[in-house]
Amino acid sequence: MIEDSTRTPAALPLRKWFADGFLGRIFRNAGALLGGKAVAGALSLGTLAVTARGLGPELFGTLILIHGYVKLVGGLTKFQSWQAVIHFGATCLEEKRPDDLQRLIKFTTLLDLASAVIGMALAMALVGLVGETLGWDASTVDLVMVYSLLIAVTIKATPIGVLRLFDRFKLIALQTPLGPTVGLIGVSLAYASDGGLVAYLAAWFAAGAVESAALIALGWRELGRQGLLRNLTVSLRGLVKPHPGLWRFVWAANIFTSLSAAASHLITLLLGWLLGPTAAGLFKIANQFASVLVVPAAILRRTIYPEFAKLTAKGEPRLVRKLMLRAGLISGSAAVVVVLVLMVIAEPLINLIVGPAYGGAADLLVLIAAASAVMLYGFAIEPVFFALGRPGIMLRLSVITAALNLVLIFLLVAEYGLIGAGMAALASTLVSVGLTTFIALKKLRKKAARP
Repeated sequence: MIEDSTRTPAALPLRKWFADGFLGRIFRNAGALLGGKAVAGALSLGTLAVTARGLGPELFGTLILIHGYVKLVGGLTKFQSWQAVIHFGATCLEEKRPDDLQRLIKFTTLLDLASAVIGMALAMALVGLVGETLGWDASTVDLVMVYSLLIAVTIKATPIGVLRLFDRFKLIALQTPLGPTVGLIGVSLAYASDGGLVAYLAAWFAAGAVESAALIALGWRELGRQGLLRNLTVSLRGLVKPHPGLWRFVWAANIFTSLSAAASHLITLLLGWLLGPTAAGLFKIANQFASVLVVPAAILRRTIYPEFAKLTAKGEPRLVRKLMLRAGLISGSAAVVVVLVLMVIAEPLINLIVGPAYGGAADLLVLIAAASAVMLYGFAIEPVFFALGRPGIMLRLSVITAALNLVLIFLLVAEYGLIGAGMAALASTLVSVGLTTFIALKKLRKKAARP
């Protein structure tokens, strides 16, 4: 028998890993989302490039600081309720309890609305103090007050959770480019009309609002398709009772995810305070280019979490452990190749797309991309803790690594300037992935040992 030369030693284990169907479904769903994200990423990069060229380094940095401030406050105050929808919703589906799932959706929707209003009010209340720290004049403070309305109009956590719970990843992918398309059209009009900071901020605001509105519409449409809008009442009685531990879960999940989501915005504001608005703009550009790795990590987390939640509900911790390690190894190894390419093309790529005035972000980009590659090796760890119903563990670990990152930023930026922020990101990510991997494996072994 002639041996098939295409079946290399490396290909054989990979084929075996995908044989059970779980990895295939995870990466297939991720691929569906990544298609939409790739288009959205290109459009967002175009929006960033037009904005950077139209405003120049200093005004562009100011826009990034305004956007970062509003996103930071919104990220810290909003509940990331989609995780609760998936964790408790998977159990409701497994046990065929549609009425309890309906109560869960009602609870998380109310949580989204309340936290959005609180976030907007807090952003408006604190803008004077933050503006004084960052050197904003009165007109800029007024702009931030208006831009804070973005927090109230981007209420999309529960619809995202619903779509992911029911495996509607292709639908999410089709919607994803909508907001960035609006943003690119808006900044192009601002550029053509020689608009100032207000025009560009209006375009960024419109992009976020349209994206949120589309997700809300799709989420409610899916609820109707699943029959979960039948007999829907306004009663608030008994929303939490069918889901033991729901409040504890949403608080821990919210604090952890909010800190994670707000981290880059906090660093942007910190760099703006330490080094000025131009440095904040360069950091944003490096982050945007590095999103070629950050986005796949986030997408893979979203697609693997529903699988982990369902496997955990069925009592399969050993399979969760196997999938966590294999998916991380495949993704991280692919990311290393991208980092090697960026080491060669980072500066000419930035010069070509954004302009030579922003070429100083090249070295920072390589370091942030390297940190993102490390993150991809451990992308499946966070969903493990959420699937096990232990988001508090991830919260404690994230606080430790976030504190380490901030300390390193202060030390390394003082010594090396802006490049120190990239060095801090790489060092803290290595510590984070190593520590969380060790603890996740320990918890899964303990779970598997129980009858």
